[in-house]
Amino acid sequence: MNDVHDEIDALLKKRTYKEIDEKLNIKEKPLEIKKPALETIQEQIESPMTTTHSPQAVADKELKKIPKNPENYLEINFIKRIRIVDSFFIPSNIKNFTYNHKTYNINEENIYILPTKKGYFMPTCFYKEDIADPVDFRQKNNSISGKALSLLYMPKVYIDLFYGEEGKYNIFIVILLCGSISCYIVGLYFLLGGSM
Repeated sequence: MNDVHDEIDALLKKRTYKEIDEKLNIKEKPLEIKKPALETIQEQIESPMTTTHSPQAVADKELKKIPKNPENYLEINFIKRIRIVDSFFIPSNIKNFTYNHKTYNINEENIYILPTKKGYFMPTCFYKEDIADPVDFRQKNNSISGKALSLLYMPKVYIDLFYGEEGKYNIFIVILLCGSISCYIVGLYFLLGGSM
């Protein structure tokens, strides 16, 4: 076994790596490394609630009109793969919009009305990158609903259950115990042959 290894080592010492590559028909291929664009820097440079990635997005100058007529605009929260959320406004009368040269649909069932810090309600949609339809937040659980679960975990339900007016039920429990003990004694009397 050592002879084989020695023979391979001797052959390798005689030839250079270039000759070995030529013998094996290995051609050098330059590594292609794609460098992703630094979108985080772009998001910091842009004005808030605007984007350069969508031609339908509302420009800086029109942002002042949104609080006056929020029903005419739709807030888009676009979740990117790099975990950045790009938020911008588009007119509410369009049925789809383009973001990074890809078309995204606007589904009216997935538009949610959310309150803003300024006191008005804003129609809002959420999208994930490369998924054309908006995110749906409807309850998909067919068993118990989220509202019912939150009611089950309310301490008030259990306080009413366990700490009710105990004085009201004490007399009822005493009467029930006296009746059951009386029935037990009468049953024993008949069982042990008390009717002679």
